[in-house]
Amino acid sequence: MTFRHWRRAGLAAAFAGALLAACGEQRASPPGLSSGQVILVIEDAGATADPRLVSEGLYELHDVALDGALGLSRADLSAMSWRQIRADFPQGAEPRAFEGPRLSDVLAAAGHEGAGARLTAFDGYQAEVSAEMISRHEPILALRADGEPMSVGGLGPVMLVWPRLNQSSLSDMNDDLWAWGVFAIAPTDD
Repeated sequence: MTFRHWRRAGLAAAFAGALLAACGEQRASPPGLSSGQVILVIEDAGATADPRLVSEGLYELHDVALDGALGLSRADLSAMSWRQIRADFPQGAEPRAFEGPRLSDVLAAAGHEGAGARLTAFDGYQAEVSAEMISRHEPILALRADGEPMSVGGLGPVMLVWPRLNQSSLSDMNDDLWAWGVFAIAPTDD
């Protein structure tokens, strides 16, 4: 292989790496340590002040407590272990493959292992999920649907997805706990 071919291959690899990082596919940064844009806040995580979190806009409108909050970027969430759930959303729709980290893993990374959660969406919708439900059903915080990143304006950046098609106890579950457009999570004691 000539130098020109090596150089072209190197440029292609660099371009592919940059493209994957831009799409949120990079899996190198541990939670809370990246410098990327925050897409999800976990309240009451005992974290040091994050200059990316400013108490204004939706944080202020929906009373999201930023003191001690952990800000997670797409790269932070992508660095966690992921699970795929094939699910119908809305209920009865054609099933899609949703992928992302388990809600329980994200809570544990923020120091809230075994906790319940209240998820807040951009429009103010809140879904409260007990620790027992999280433990029993292991829902995910989906960042991709059918291999494509979930975007703001669609169901993203983050959506709570349940294994409704795989667990008979969830087969009649309506869409009330399928929060989408999620940007903040507060741990709960129940």
